[in-house]
Amino acid sequence: MKEVYSYQEISTDISQGENVAFTFHPIVHVALVRKSLESQAITATIEVYIGDECFGIFEQEYVSIQAVLNAFDLPDHVELFEIVEE
Repeated sequence: MKEVYSYQEISTDISQGENVAFTFHPIVHVALVRKSLESQAITATIEVYIGDECFGIFEQEYVSIQAVLNAFDLPDHVELFEIVEE
């Protein structure tokens, strides 16, 4: 079983160089754009946030929307997409 401590309990350990870890769940926003009407290729812009802080923005190209769904392990019937107005 893992032992969990509050910051007050381990602050001395941290200040003495002890390696500690905590779990914080990131939020990932993915924007999808099809490159052209002639191609099925999709460009995904992936933004990784923890709280209000953005830690990285990455672009990845996929051969199709199905490849995007597979990459993120998403079934095609899940209601999580929204249309972004430009």
